[in-house]
Amino acid sequence: MISDYTWHMKTVFIVVQNLKIGGFQRVALDEAYAFSSKGFRVVLVVLEQLEKDYAKSFYIREIDLIEKFEIQLSVVSGNRRQQLISFRSLIRNSDFNQYYISHNLRASVLIRLASIISARKVQIYTVIHQIPSLSDRIQRFKRFLYARSSNKLFIFSAAALEDWNKRINSNRFLKMLYRSKNIELLRNGVFFGRINIEPTFVTASQTRELRMIFIGRPTFWKGIGTVLALAKTEQLSNSKVVLYLPYANDTLFQNLPDSLTSRLEIVIGKTFKDYVPRLGDVHLYPADYGSSEFVESISINCLEMAAVGVPSCVTKGGLATWPEFSNNEIVKEIEWANLSEAAQIILNCSQIQFSDLELEKVRDFISIKNHINTLVYSLGV
Repeated sequence: MISDYTWHMKTVFIVVQNLKIGGFQRVALDEAYAFSSKGFRVVLVVLEQLEKDYAKSFYIREIDLIEKFEIQLSVVSGNRRQQLISFRSLIRNSDFNQYYISHNLRASVLIRLASIISARKVQIYTVIHQIPSLSDRIQRFKRFLYARSSNKLFIFSAAALEDWNKRINSNRFLKMLYRSKNIELLRNGVFFGRINIEPTFVTASQTRELRMIFIGRPTFWKGIGTVLALAKTEQLSNSKVVLYLPYANDTLFQNLPDSLTSRLEIVIGKTFKDYVPRLGDVHLYPADYGSSEFVESISINCLEMAAVGVPSCVTKGGLATWPEFSNNEIVKEIEWANLSEAAQIILNCSQIQFSDLELEKVRDFISIKNHINTLVYSLGV
C-alpha cells in the first residue's frame, strides 16, 4: 500500500560482507525485506562483488524477492581506502536521515570515518554475530576496538553476550573503554514472506518414515560427523539421512558402510528453500563448540524448521537465547555423547505432529518482526 511505503520514508542502509549462503547473510536479507514491508527505503550495501554461482549465492536465489521489495543494492568492494571513498560518496549523496545497520565490524569503522570526513551525522547500529571465544586473541581484541565506532551494539545470542561481557569485565582497559556503552541482545528471526509456512506433509494415514535432516556446512563443529554416527546406531538403522550442503566434503563420506550409504541422500548447493518437509522428518543440529564454555544451540535453520512444524534436536545447554523452546516439543536438547539415548529421542521426535495453534504460537516469537521492532525503537523512527 502507498500509505505504508511512504511512512516516514527513512532510509536504512544494511551493510553485509557478501551475499553468499550463510547465517549473517540470511539475517541481513530478512531484515531488508522486513524493513521494506514496514515502509522504509532500504539500501543493501555489500562489501564484496556479488557471487553469481546459484549454488553459493543468496543474491541469485532471491533476486525476485530483492526486486519485489524494491531493495537497492550498492556494492562497496575494493581495498579499505576504496571502500572508505565509496562510503563517503554514499553518505554525501544520501539525505540526512541515514541509519546504518552493520553486520560487519570493520565496515562500522569505515562508515564512522566516512561520516567524519563528510561532516555528516549518521547513526551506526552494529550486529555482532560471533562468540568472542571462537576468535583468536588478536582478532578478538580488534573486534572490541572496532565495535566502539558504533552508536549502539547488538549481539545475536545470550551465549555471545555473556562471553562478551565476561571479557570486558575481566579486562581493565576494555572495562574503561566500554563504561558507557552497553550491548543489547537482538535475537534473529524469520521473515515468513520468503518461505512456505504451510508445508504439504504426507497424511497421517500414510507410512511415516523417519528422515534425519541436516542443513549446513559439512564441518566438524556443525556436527555432521555426529549425524553420520547416529545413522549407524541400531535404533536408527532404517532411517533416511538427507544432507543439504552448500559444498562437497568427500572425506566425510569415505569408508562408510554400505548399509548407511544406501540410506544417504547428499544434496549439494541447496538450502532450506529447497527442502520439502515430510511427516516423520527430524532436523539435527548437533553443534560442537569445542573448548568454549558458551553454547548457542538454535541456528536460523532451527527457526525455519520450527516455522514449518519440523522438530529440531540440538546440543544441550544453549537455549538461553530462546527460553520459549525449553518447554516446547518442537525443540529437544540432547547430550550427543550418548548415541543410543540420542537415537531414542530422535525416534520419539519423528512421531510428533504439531497443531495449527501450537505452530501459530511458535511463529509469533520467532518472527523477524520482533527483531525489526527492536531496531525501529532504537533508531527512534
